[in-house]
Amino acid sequence: MILITGCAGYIGQALARALRADGFAVRGLDRVAAADLADLGVDALTADVTNREALRSALQGVEVVFHLAGSPLGSPAEIVRGNVAAAQAVAQECAAHPTLRALVFASSGALYPSGDAWLTEDVPPAPEFHYARAKAEAERVLLDAATSQHVPVLIARIAGVYGPHAPALMLDQVRQGRFPLIGGGLGFASYIHIDDTVTALRALVERGTPGQIYNLADNRPVLICDFYAELARLLGGPPPRSISPRLARLILGVITRLAWLRGRSLPLPPDLVDMAAVSHRMANRRMREELGVMLRYPSYREGLPTCVPPHLHQR
Repeated sequence: MILITGCAGYIGQALARALRADGFAVRGLDRVAAADLADLGVDALTADVTNREALRSALQGVEVVFHLAGSPLGSPAEIVRGNVAAAQAVAQECAAHPTLRALVFASSGALYPSGDAWLTEDVPPAPEFHYARAKAEAERVLLDAATSQHVPVLIARIAGVYGPHAPALMLDQVRQGRFPLIGGGLGFASYIHIDDTVTALRALVERGTPGQIYNLADNRPVLICDFYAELARLLGGPPPRSISPRLARLILGVITRLAWLRGRSLPLPPDLVDMAAVSHRMANRRMREELGVMLRYPSYREGLPTCVPPHLHQR
């Protein structure tokens, strides 16, 4: 049995679909119910990962855990709870399962220092915003469990994941010219296609070394402006416009204030603009050589066409 926390998310559903297609028994644990999971034959449990009783029950008979739960959205306290507290719960409960083969944690390349240098797994984290700090702390919790309690932890620092139906791509906004590039999108970003993400996560279980960290990224970091310019071209939309960080903060403040006046709250992190302004170039040599991952989509140029509905393709 394989357990996927955060199974209702974009990566979780794709991973569950691939595992079920190969005949594996899959259990999902997520605070959000997803009807698609039941259709796939997943034993879907609806509960927060920090609910110890639910987590304990979900771990019964499990040999492999993919801990994908953890959101960048919400207040700083909610981000910490969704990432650090969840990691603490998973580490402690998995420590009670000596037959566990692997605990794969979906971390993020966001915790690396911003800049143009290549980032290997040996570069110390230097998180610059709440979500990245939470991921760095969650890694520490899990690696401590690997050392002190022999939990077979493997860390996947995942680049920006894209692919068909990826909500983060915001296809409609890009096609209509309403997707702004903060500061011109002049920073680098590393990406990885959802299909390659699933392949790499599975390779971690089969060929990864417990206690080790692996970057999951494609071969070609790209300027953010070039990534979205190519996506806009494929969609038949205008090139994305640039806005200054100052204007972006002003707009975000107005949107948040209007939502508050209407009795609603937006689950947006307070440092959203800072998150969009970092620059990362992740090296993937360890993934390719130690895990033997052969990328189906070596760069965004091969992968982005898969994200575009057929009737919108621009030739």
